Amino acid sequence: MARPRLLRVLLTLVETTSLPLLVVCLLYLLTGYQMLIPGLKLIPRARELHTDRVLRSLLLILGLVHGYSGLIILSERRIRNNTIRTIVEAVATALLVGLAVLFAILELYISG
Repeated sequence: MARPRLLRVLLTLVETTSLPLLVVCLLYLLTGYQMLIPGLKLIPRARELHTDRVLRSLLLILGLVHGYSGLIILSERRIRNNTIRTIVEAVATALLVGLAVLFAILELYISG
């Protein structure tokens, strides 16, 4: 894939994941505060939502896709030296793959 086309795809991914990521993050914040403050009743069944495996997985996937795409776009725009840009992208890829593996192991550990 050509570099300009890749950057367009990555920008589309950043734009597409931003609103769902915001909604899921706000949901986690609201349910977390509701669990901490017993008198606060914003969302029914806050504990079930806050500990839901699907929402947690969705948050992780959206966060990783959004973060990785944004880092690649940022490195393309800000780093002029191709060698340094390639190194930064490789390190970002390695770190995010490592985080994804860690999250997958934690999910497997939690579920059973």
